Amino acid sequence: MRISTKFTYEDLQAIPLDRNRYEIVEGELFVTPAPIPLHQRIAGNLYAELRQHVRTHRLGEVLMAPVDVVFADSTVLEPDIVYVSRSRQHIIGVKNLSGPPDLVVEVLSPSSQRLDREVKPKQYALHGVPEFWRIDPDEKTVEVFRLQEGAYELDTSLGFGDELTSPLFPGLSLPVSTLWEN
Repeated sequence: MRISTKFTYEDLQAIPLDRNRYEIVEGELFVTPAPIPLHQRIAGNLYAELRQHVRTHRLGEVLMAPVDVVFADSTVLEPDIVYVSRSRQHIIGVKNLSGPPDLVVEVLSPSSQRLDREVKPKQYALHGVPEFWRIDPDEKTVEVFRLQEGAYELDTSLGFGDELTSPLFPGLSLPVSTLWEN
């Protein structure tokens, strides 16, 4: 006999805090360990640059993990960085985001490769996140995906010497290399 447990957001909130990251996709629980320092350096550098630009131009709000994005009661993800435009600020609640942000960013980690490359992008597309960035710390690349007819298409792949731009952030031109700086 097989017993199947489907996790909900309520279950997720009942898990005691530790150094792990807990996410659920269609009721399935995913547990990954805390990110490594390189991951945090890259995510932190990108967050700082985006936050400064967004605040200066009053474009919306940038948040960094840990923050729950509740797409459905049985699908709750924790992207490394999220951006919510001014016109969509209503999705930012006291405890979580209740709907798709304008942008999600995932920095790949050895412990979450499958989740970040396969599972999470499908969920982001399914729930209507317009833009998704995937950063590979080892390859020193940034891939920008845009939602087209319910699926992500690779818009651009940037290397260490390239500049990151997006229509979401008018006037921003960020050297990819700065993401790896100490």
